[in-house]
Amino acid sequence: MNATLPMLRDFSDRFSPIVVKELRQGLRTRFFTSALILFHTFIILLLITVTFGAPVEAVNGIFWGIAGFMLLAVMPLRGFAALHTEAADGTLDMLTLTSIASFRILYGKWVALYSQTLLVAGSILPYMVARYFFGGVEILQEVVALVMLALGSGVITAALLSFSSQGPLLLRVFLALCVGAGAVPLGFFTAFLVSASQSDSMVRAFFALDPWEQCSLIGGILALVVYAVYYFLALGSSRIAPPSENHSTLKRLIALAVHGALMVTGLLLCFLNTDPDVAFWAFIPLMVLTLIVCMDVLTEEMPRYPTAVAVLARRGRFGRLAGRLLYPGWASGVIFSAVMCVMALSIMAGITLRHSSWDWDDGPGVYMVCLLSAVFVPVIIRINRTNTFVNWWVVQLCSVICGILLSLFCFTMNARELGVIGIFTPITALFGVECVDYRSREGLMVLGCMFSAIWLVVAMVRAASNFNTYTTLESEALEQAAQETPRTHDAA
Repeated sequence: MNATLPMLRDFSDRFSPIVVKELRQGLRTRFFTSALILFHTFIILLLITVTFGAPVEAVNGIFWGIAGFMLLAVMPLRGFAALHTEAADGTLDMLTLTSIASFRILYGKWVALYSQTLLVAGSILPYMVARYFFGGVEILQEVVALVMLALGSGVITAALLSFSSQGPLLLRVFLALCVGAGAVPLGFFTAFLVSASQSDSMVRAFFALDPWEQCSLIGGILALVVYAVYYFLALGSSRIAPPSENHSTLKRLIALAVHGALMVTGLLLCFLNTDPDVAFWAFIPLMVLTLIVCMDVLTEEMPRYPTAVAVLARRGRFGRLAGRLLYPGWASGVIFSAVMCVMALSIMAGITLRHSSWDWDDGPGVYMVCLLSAVFVPVIIRINRTNTFVNWWVVQLCSVICGILLSLFCFTMNARELGVIGIFTPITALFGVECVDYRSREGLMVLGCMFSAIWLVVAMVRAASNFNTYTTLESEALEQAAQETPRTHDAA
C-alpha cells in the first residue's frame, strides 16, 4: 500500500511573515530575474572568450569586476527605497499597527534581500571552478574574495535599507553615494586578493600567525559585520517606530559594549606589540563606527511620551542618571557621542605616546579631534528645524563645500595664509591647514582643536538645557507607576 505523501509547502510557519512576504515579492520581480539573467549571460560570454585565446588575467579581472558590481551595487540597491515605498503606499502604517516590532520588520526585509544576494553569490561558484581549469586561479583566494564580497553586501544592504526610511530623494541618493564610497576599499581589497602575484604574501603572512591569532582575526571580522548589520537595522527601525517606544537604550548599550571591546583591543595591540601601528587595525573600524553612531544618536527626536523613559526612570536615582546617557533623543546623544569619541581618541593617544616620531600637536591625533568634533556642529546650527536627520547631513555637506571653496580660493589667489579662516569650524579647519605653509600648520591645528572643543562645550550646554524634558517625562512615568500599583493590589 502506497503511503500518502505530505502536502508540499513553500515556506514553514516558523518563518517570519515579513520574510515570507518579501521573499515572495522579491523573487518574482522583473528586476531580480532580469539582473540574474543578464549577470549569467555576461559571465558565460566572458568565459567563452577564453576558448578564443583571450588573456586569462584580463578575463579574471573582468569576471571579478562584474561579480563585485553585482554583489556590492546591484543587489543592495534593491533596498534603496524599500521603506519609503512602504510608507508611500500606506502599508508601513498597517505593519506597525500589528504585533510585529519595527526591528523585526527591518530584519525581515534584510533577510529577504540578503537571501537573494546569497543566491547570486552561490551561483558564481560553478564559474570559479570552470576558471580554475583555465589556469591562473588560486581557488583559496577566490573563495575568500567571494566571502568578503558577500559579507560586504550584507552590510551595504542593511545601510541602504535603514536610510530608505528617509523621505527626500536627494538625501537618499546622497547617502547611497556615501555608502558606495565606503564600499570602494572593499572592492580594491578584493582586486588585490584575487591577484595571484600580489596576494601570495598576504596568504603566507596569515598562515604564519598562531592559530589563536587566525581565529581572533576571522572572529573579529565576523563580529564587526554582525554588529554593523545590527546597528543599521536598529537605526532604521528607530525611525519608523512609534514615538512612544524606546529603541535607543538597547542600541546604545550594545554600542558601548562593542566600542569598549574595540578600545581595549586597540590599547592592548598598542602597548603589547613592538610596533604600535598595529593598533590601527582596531582604530580604523572604531573610528568609522563612532561616526555612524554619533550621526544616529545626534539626529534622534526628543521623546514625547513617558513610556520612552519609564524603564530607567523606575530604577531609582542611578537609573535616571544613566538615562542622561541612554535615553532616546539628541540631548542625551550629545553626552553619549562624547563618550564614544573619547573611546576612539584613546587609541590614537596610545599610539601617539608609543610613537617616538609623533607629537600630539602635529601628528594625526589633531586631525581626528577635528573630525570627531564635527559631529556636534549640527546640534548648534539648525538649517532644517523640522528634520534633525536632514539637518545633520546638510550642515556637514555645507561645511565640506565651504572647506573646498576656501582651498580653491587660497590656491587660486596665491593667498595661502588665508587658510587660517577655516579654524572656526572643525571641517573647514582640516581644509584650511592644508592651505597654509607647512611651518604654520602646527599652530593652526592647535587653534582648530581649540575651536572644535568650543563646539563640543556649546553642544553639551545646549543638551543640558534640554534635560528638563527627560525630568518631566520621568515624573510622569513615576506617577503612572504609582497609579498602576494600587490597581494591581485591587486586582489581586
